[in-house]
Amino acid sequence: MHLITIAWRNLKRHGLRTGIALLAVAAVVLIVIFSRGFVKSLTESSFRLYIDNMYGHVRITTEEYALREMLLPLDHMMDGFNSAGISSMVEELEQHSSVRYVMPRVRFGAMASRDDDMVRMMGIGIDVQRERTYGALAEDISSGRMIKEGNEILVGSGLMEDLKAEVGDRVTLVFSDAFQSLRGRTFQIVGVRDSGVSDLDNVIFYVPLDTAQDMLWLDDEASELLVYTYSTDTTEALLADMRTLLHEQGSDEYLAVPWNQANPFVEMYSEMDNIMFAAYLLFVVMGTIVVVSTLTMIVRERTAEIGMMSALGLSSREIMGVFILEGFFIGVIGSLIGSAVGGLLTLYYSQAGFYVEAFDMFTSEADILIEPVFYLSFSMENLVFSFIMGTVVVTLASFLPAFKAAKLEPVDALHYGDD
Repeated sequence: MHLITIAWRNLKRHGLRTGIALLAVAAVVLIVIFSRGFVKSLTESSFRLYIDNMYGHVRITTEEYALREMLLPLDHMMDGFNSAGISSMVEELEQHSSVRYVMPRVRFGAMASRDDDMVRMMGIGIDVQRERTYGALAEDISSGRMIKEGNEILVGSGLMEDLKAEVGDRVTLVFSDAFQSLRGRTFQIVGVRDSGVSDLDNVIFYVPLDTAQDMLWLDDEASELLVYTYSTDTTEALLADMRTLLHEQGSDEYLAVPWNQANPFVEMYSEMDNIMFAAYLLFVVMGTIVVVSTLTMIVRERTAEIGMMSALGLSSREIMGVFILEGFFIGVIGSLIGSAVGGLLTLYYSQAGFYVEAFDMFTSEADILIEPVFYLSFSMENLVFSFIMGTVVVTLASFLPAFKAAKLEPVDALHYGDD
């Protein structure tokens, strides 16, 4: 307790320097809290978009389709187990306890002519009933309604602008079928999807699955099956079940890929926590430079006092303890201030959100699914993690000036004071 009293008194004696050190620690802890909330929000929202729209928790395709996916081929479709049809395959998959539901889809390319300009787009044939029951598609409809059957299409908001059309209009699309024959069909636009993600809204339209199969001369076939489980945490168990089933059915031409390995950017996102931990640590270390500098200057100014303390019987270990306690107090108070301010800031933006135009421009060029409005992730875990990191790193950093103080010889220190 005596050492604690000395350390606390010394901090108050150097109020300006202590205040600067506290602000430095508070600033870096605030940055860590805000950055962690931002990164977690970014990854979670992006993961949800990829899982809902592109890959499910596990995506099943043919190996050849996966290799040529960018070309949207129609000659490497899935036709179920032993060519029994995709419908029976879906039913069999959903009998597994790890499977929540399955979304069969057909992807194909199409074009439309508007004012002498060709508008290129991608069509997706969807199981309407399953989308209504499980999917996120219906939640994004900004006007009109969900497609039901026949020649009805749901169009992305950006694509709708390119087509210069409105809900209720008819549009004729040109496409190639499974036999590479050029065909055309007229559809009625019944709804508009506005997900806020340009890569989805600017190029994609949706038709009923049976309509897509009919117009493309496909039987009971699909480009892919998006298999969903109950959470991302059970993806590995789902993947193991799917691969085992495919092997048992002799469907080695089918490929099951988990969502976090289906795209290079998604894989990068999955590793972002590990990458960012080093960045968070670097932020805190940068803040501790001010603390180390402050304590080092205090050691120099108090050289004579340190000599007196040693002459009065304080051991080197106790002198070192005084300076470590000073660093500990700076770490605790600074981290507490940073956690409080950072917590309030992330709490506000977790509710208000904010739009980052730079991200929207970047993602439109890089073909990355990211929502344009971010709602920071607020959690007590983030505050506790950042507080502990700030306190521990600052305390450890104080060992260097504390060691220098403890190594001073009493006679030399007292003589330094006389000079």
